[in-house]
Amino acid sequence: MGASGLTVDIITGFLGSGKTTLLKQVLARGMGDKKVAVIVNEIGEIGIDGRAIECMNVEQMIELDNGCICCTVNYQFGMAVRSIIETVDPHLLVIETTGLANPYPLAEEIRNTGLRLDAIVTVVDAANLDRSMKEAEVVRDQIDAADFIVMNKTDLVTPRELKKAEKRVRRMNGRALMLETTYGALDSEVLFATSASTHRERLEREAAHTCGDDCDHERHGHGATGKSHLDTDAISAFSFESTLPLDRDRFERMLRRLPGSVYRAKGMVHFKGEGWPSLFNYTCGRYDFDWCPLPLSDAFKSQGVFIGKEIARERKGILGKLEKCKIAG
Repeated sequence: MGASGLTVDIITGFLGSGKTTLLKQVLARGMGDKKVAVIVNEIGEIGIDGRAIECMNVEQMIELDNGCICCTVNYQFGMAVRSIIETVDPHLLVIETTGLANPYPLAEEIRNTGLRLDAIVTVVDAANLDRSMKEAEVVRDQIDAADFIVMNKTDLVTPRELKKAEKRVRRMNGRALMLETTYGALDSEVLFATSASTHRERLEREAAHTCGDDCDHERHGHGATGKSHLDTDAISAFSFESTLPLDRDRFERMLRRLPGSVYRAKGMVHFKGEGWPSLFNYTCGRYDFDWCPLPLSDAFKSQGVFIGKEIARERKGILGKLEKCKIAG
């Protein structure tokens, strides 16, 4: 059932943490020219969250109601994904779980359907973390599974209380990137699957075009100041390519040792001795590979992009390690 261009993001978090608000904020900004589809899971018979989403910038929205997605995932989920792929063939599928869902079974089912899991985004209510954890054991799993942790409702706590909540979350998950927000308003494209390709296209445009006095800055994602919010947040990217095959063991060792400032890395690479290239996806310390059934030729190039905060400082070192992954001859 897998679609070659489709990746999946999961938004999870306990009841009332702000998942739908976060999703609405993301959809309101749009994903450029990328098609986005959404699956919203509700516990009750009436889908309130779905109604809040259906008028947003999505190609298709499907509700799975009257049950927790991690418990009824097999049949309903498979049918919903099949419908989305056949109807709109989106670039990105965002799944908003119920507040009581354990993301681990869902992540496993996504992989079993042949889709690529991009990231798990867990929204945490900073003002009610202690109460949430007392009410449901699943909160710990939601935090533990996260690639990105969104500390929401930070306006309702003091700086000391926020620091305490973040410290507790860090004890459960020291790998994930933590982002603070109010009302789910995150000015970051790092969360979702389109970020890697968006950065890649941006780099290619800027490499092919040198801005002059008549340059249209809006076309390059800049405002009147000449800076995008990515520049303001010090988030940038660099790419690499190689006509030589790579050594898989060295490449995986390089991924395991990436510095914490690298949030994402994605690409397609050819490993020596393997008949197909592999798609790789790295998100905040977690990485995986998928086969890509494309023919290999002498002209094939391994390519990838690395995204992170002030990543220019790490560029030389990472490219040096990638150079050592190449196998001549």
